[in-house]
Amino acid sequence: MTKCVLVCVCAVCLGGFGLFAQTEAPAVGQAAASGSEDEFFGSADVEAKPGAAEKQNVADVVEKEHVGLSGQLQAQSSYTMSRDFVQGRTAPSDNSFSNIVGGDFLVDIRLQKGFKAFLDLNLGFVPGGIPTEHNATKLFPLPSGPLTFIENQDTALLIKEVFVDFNIANTVYFRAGKQVLKWGTGYFWNPTDLINIEHRSFTDTSALLQGVFGLRSDVVFSSNWHLYTFLNLNGVQDITTTAFAARSEFLVGSTEFAVSAWLKSGKLPVFGADCTMPLFWSMNFTSEASISWGDNQDKLDTLGNAYSVRDQLVTKIDVGLSRTFDALDVQDRVSVNLEFFYDSDGYSQNMFDVLSPVPGGLQKFFTGGYFQSGYYGQYYGAAFVTINDFGSTVMSLTLSGLANFSDTSATVMAGLSYAPVNNFTLSLQLGSYLGPNNREYTGVFNPATLSITNNQFFGILGATVNF
Repeated sequence: MTKCVLVCVCAVCLGGFGLFAQTEAPAVGQAAASGSEDEFFGSADVEAKPGAAEKQNVADVVEKEHVGLSGQLQAQSSYTMSRDFVQGRTAPSDNSFSNIVGGDFLVDIRLQKGFKAFLDLNLGFVPGGIPTEHNATKLFPLPSGPLTFIENQDTALLIKEVFVDFNIANTVYFRAGKQVLKWGTGYFWNPTDLINIEHRSFTDTSALLQGVFGLRSDVVFSSNWHLYTFLNLNGVQDITTTAFAARSEFLVGSTEFAVSAWLKSGKLPVFGADCTMPLFWSMNFTSEASISWGDNQDKLDTLGNAYSVRDQLVTKIDVGLSRTFDALDVQDRVSVNLEFFYDSDGYSQNMFDVLSPVPGGLQKFFTGGYFQSGYYGQYYGAAFVTINDFGSTVMSLTLSGLANFSDTSATVMAGLSYAPVNNFTLSLQLGSYLGPNNREYTGVFNPATLSITNNQFFGILGATVNF
């Protein structure tokens, strides 16, 4: 009889512990998966369960130490058709097919009094081998940088972010390590962002980016005034090559303003400003601009020679409008983002054609850091439309477009995602490259032939698991 009672007591205890773990554990995973690691010492409102405050101090519950593991696993296949194949002038072998399997593993370590550590470990596997040459319209942004380890040329391991958070009297906050900064207001372009080494991918705007190594600080003067600084130590071997950036944010009514500056020895200083404000008809307006007397990015002339832009005003401006719409009794069912970008120092000539007859010109242009997709021309525009509950509560449709108005080329894409269960998504994206041959969004540099290949259509099939 005693054994039976003991067994029953153990069963009840284990069942209660399992129920507690089942109800409490998802909060950690959901917080990490929702991007809480990007909140600089932010803390969500916590509501204690009925009776919990009577049993223990609520502050102790909030300050409870824990380690959270979350992340994302993704498998994608991509197929691109060249224009010559579409027009019947080449064989199917001139098209490109690629596969990639990868994942981001996020470790979030929370300590008491706002101390935290975070790690984003990225693993990528490319069955056909990892390309070593820059691809002008690369669909899969593969890991790169000094912390990449290659095994058999098909596996890449990269630490995208690894940092620790600490503070002084809950007034001055610090983040030390490799991190991604989210400065600026633009959705696709951020001219005031002179720190991050990666930009958004058109085919996956929500992809986690690779950070830079440095020390970030946040001083809270009031709820309406924050001061951020960043000491850029990425790849620094001499203290004189350290870059410094500062950003001050302040709120006036419902409008948020910010001014910023970037300084580095031997480089031209760059200054920026941005704002975001609500407009009529429930629209949200964003803008940001950078200004400098010259450009720190060297360029190539028509003969393939590098030169520096000096003694002239260089401005880069981004303006955006966004709004959500209710449709068929569903709140915020449709979201629309429109954006325009201007770069006064972008190329006004078609360098694809200009450098084609120059020996080694195209190779130098694409592999020497003189070309960056989305920042090549002078005038750009983009549109992103998302329709949730598209025919079903588990399906959504995205319509996207990206155009270089300077060389009249563009990329358009339609994507359909299907999430039959929580944290699992199947996606299909179909797109086309529009415009004349040898343009930014139609041509891609082929390192094998040292020439431009012009593409017409592409498709991406993927499966994503969040945990």
